[in-house]
Amino acid sequence: MKKLMLYVMVVLFIGAVSSMAQEKPWFDMPNCDFCKHLLTDSLFLPNTVWELHDVANGLMIVTIVKPEFKASYQKIQAEMEKAGKEMMEGKPVKMCGFCEYYGKLMQSGAKIETVKGEWGDVSLITSDKPEVLKMIKEFGQRSREEMAKGEQPKKEHKH
Repeated sequence: MKKLMLYVMVVLFIGAVSSMAQEKPWFDMPNCDFCKHLLTDSLFLPNTVWELHDVANGLMIVTIVKPEFKASYQKIQAEMEKAGKEMMEGKPVKMCGFCEYYGKLMQSGAKIETVKGEWGDVSLITSDKPEVLKMIKEFGQRSREEMAKGEQPKKEHKH
C-alpha cells in the first residue's frame, strides 16, 4: 500500500511539473533564476547563436559566442551552475518552461554531455530509452518553435 501511495504521489508530482511547464512562458529570462544571467551583459545575446539539431538518439545544442564575449559567457555559466547548486541544496528557484523541462530530462535519466571550445560549446542530450528520447525530441521541437517565434529572449517583465 505504501508503494502504491508513493507511486501515486510521484505521478501527481510529475504531472504537476508538466502542467506548470506548459502554463508558463517557455523562455522567460527576467523571471528565471537560471536564464536571468543571460541578461547581465546587454550585448551578449545579440552576439551569441544557439542552434538545436536532432541527432539519432537525442538533441545537439550548439552555442557559438563571439570571441569578445567569451568572458561574459564563462561568467554566465558560473552563475547558472551556482543557481543549480542552490536548487540541489533545497533553495527555491524560479524557472521558465525551458529550464523546468531541461530539469525534467535530467530527472528522467537523459544523458547530457557538453564539450567546450574556444568558440562556445556543444551539448548532447541523449537516451536509449524510447520514452526519454521522445521527451528529448519534444523539448528540441518546442525550443525551436519558440525561438522561431522570437520569444527568445524575453527581456521585458509582463504583468
